[in-house]
Amino acid sequence: MLRALVPPLSLLLLAACARPDPNRPIPPAAGIEISNDRAAPAAAPERLRVVSFNVARGANIPKLARTIFDSDVLRDADVFLIQEIESHPDEDGSRARHLAEALRFNYAYAPARAEGEAGSHGLAIMSRWPLTDVAAIELPRVDMKLRPRRRIALAATIDVRGRPVRLYNVHLDTRINKRRRLAQLEPVLEAANADHGDVVVIGGDLNTNPLRWTTSVLPTGRSRQADAVDAAMEREGFSAPLAKLGATHKTGPLGLRLDGLFARGAEVSDAGVERQVDSSDHWPIWIDLAWGEPTRTR
Repeated sequence: MLRALVPPLSLLLLAACARPDPNRPIPPAAGIEISNDRAAPAAAPERLRVVSFNVARGANIPKLARTIFDSDVLRDADVFLIQEIESHPDEDGSRARHLAEALRFNYAYAPARAEGEAGSHGLAIMSRWPLTDVAAIELPRVDMKLRPRRRIALAATIDVRGRPVRLYNVHLDTRINKRRRLAQLEPVLEAANADHGDVVVIGGDLNTNPLRWTTSVLPTGRSRQADAVDAAMEREGFSAPLAKLGATHKTGPLGLRLDGLFARGAEVSDAGVERQVDSSDHWPIWIDLAWGEPTRTR
């Protein structure tokens, strides 16, 4: 059974051991970076398209922007939840800022950990609408043995023609089992339930690999982690429109579904995985929210 897991497993372990991880705290001056230079669209949308995309550090912003503009799906997006994007002092601003400027979007960037000599690695939310109530949420720390990480979620609100949408962008740990994965997601669900927003979207790189781990190092069997997260989100009143749409990560013959998007308070009219994009090891995922009268699901 485990033989089929060897290719993706090898890459997971290589990624874990590829280079030293000093796991230093982020620089004291590295707070959340926010820019709301773009005015909200004048017209009401027929649908709100939300994309989640792990950009694998986003080192080549011009290429990343081109892949977005070249995609019929991505170029019409209204919101991007971006994971694994960085900021380095020798690049004249964060990569989140450069990508948002290329897209002509508002943005918020929150560093999760130090990277390089004085850089950072984190999450961004980009939107056609200004972002308010922006906050980073600390997620439970897991002793990963190999390269433990500080994990956060980034939250923000957009007001779409008088209807607030609360957005949560998350990036969970890799080599953990279902119980810990759900526990790491719990602060986001608690925040979402406390916010009482009409519409809530939670998405990101959930790292829902199909393995069961011993001591967060050794794989000891199969696990339906993505299904467990889907079920937990549905219990909280969220739809899980990507549950049957297959792989979101390019590595391995099994097709790893590592990424997810979940919505509450609005109907999901369409959803997909944009597998034509080649600028990352993850494929972007997306949902369309129908923008009619609000529908309560809780």
